Amino acid sequence: MKELFQRIKLDVIISALCCIVFGTVLMIWPTEVTTIACKAIAAVIAVLGLIRIISYIMNKQERHGINLPLGLVLLFVGIWIYLKPHSIQSMLLIGIGVVLFVHGFEDFKYALETRRGGYEFYWVILLMAVFGMGLGIACIFDCFGVISVALAFVGVALIYDGITDLWIIFQVTKTAKEMRSKMEGFQAVDADAEIVAEAVELDVTEESEM
Repeated sequence: MKELFQRIKLDVIISALCCIVFGTVLMIWPTEVTTIACKAIAAVIAVLGLIRIISYIMNKQERHGINLPLGLVLLFVGIWIYLKPHSIQSMLLIGIGVVLFVHGFEDFKYALETRRGGYEFYWVILLMAVFGMGLGIACIFDCFGVISVALAFVGVALIYDGITDLWIIFQVTKTAKEMRSKMEGFQAVDADAEIVAEAVELDVTEESEM
């Protein structure tokens, strides 16, 4: 359980740092970054299509499959997106919005966990989580109109998401340590009580034998 928590903690920290870095870059160079990202996606799609086509040509026995039509479609879509990267910028916003919403939902669960752990200001985490999910929904439904404004807003949202995730994971870790300390304290008290009970029982036994 401890190893699982450490792995989750590391994943959250890495994800948060990536969000902060990407958000900062996106806020400074919104159009340039999205154009590069869209072209990179287009290149991947085109390469996958080319692989399908080559696979169809090389494997004569499997030419009845869908490798050729699927490869041609992927290659065409990849080239089209590469030549017109702005055509999928809205899809990129939707993808980032989904990430923000999922992170907000995870933070919501962390808020409930810290509440069960006795953290007094769990409601702060709760508000951060709800606000994060709201940012994700705003990106998904493109509530901005102007694409440059939308991209800059997404950059700010990613920075917010990364910073809040780092703060929340710190609070969750702190609460978990406090809970573990309390449980160890209770176990120590129980152990002492058992020792005392055994000692009293031994004394009573010795007195009855006498």
